[in-house]
Amino acid sequence: MEVGMKVDATFLRNDLVPPVVDPDHIQLARFQEHSYVAGPGRRCVVWVSGCRRRCPGCFQSQFFEFNAGQRVSVDLVADQILAVSGIDGVTLSGGEPFEQNAPLAKLCQRIKDESELTVLAYTGYRLESLLQSRDQYAALLEQLDILIDGEYRQELGGPYLWRGSSNQRIHDLRNKADSRAIENECVLHSEMIQVAVSGERIVLTGFPGPDVDKRFRQALESRGIALSRPHDKRQVNE
Repeated sequence: MEVGMKVDATFLRNDLVPPVVDPDHIQLARFQEHSYVAGPGRRCVVWVSGCRRRCPGCFQSQFFEFNAGQRVSVDLVADQILAVSGIDGVTLSGGEPFEQNAPLAKLCQRIKDESELTVLAYTGYRLESLLQSRDQYAALLEQLDILIDGEYRQELGGPYLWRGSSNQRIHDLRNKADSRAIENECVLHSEMIQVAVSGERIVLTGFPGPDVDKRFRQALESRGIALSRPHDKRQVNE
């Protein structure tokens, strides 16, 4: 995919050439049925693989590569989402969702056709850049209810609602969220972390501070629980 001059290039690696996208398949990095930290309410989260914007300190650098995870059909992912009960919406994260514009747009269209779920997406691009490049990104953008935009900046990091740094913005594109509540909560918020056990791994999702590993281990050790760390299996995601 070529990057035009209209797309903001902060931290963008132009030497990285993403593979040709199959509109019927998603390169899926991770799937989580229930999240309380990736947007309003209880949400299903789809993390996709591949990002050319290599923001220093990114929470999910393990999803930078375009071959991370596995290739899964759009219909299979949609079936998994629609089978989850008690959720308010779907959140697309990554990686960079707009690198997989076509298959994610198809996924969102089916979700919208068969449910009342809202769709939120994270992106390292600014909304203005996406709008200026509508021919390239319109398919996915037009399916979204909420967009959280902007690159992650370590120097602006903090406990912000659903975001890692203060430059990132929450756009209620379809008036599906409580805009006043969002405005009131956007300044400072308590650190939002969700802990889940996946096989032998403890997975932290949300927006932890840089010393989250140390504080998490100390909290467990103070309760008599010790964690082994043979291969650094920490996974922190949006």
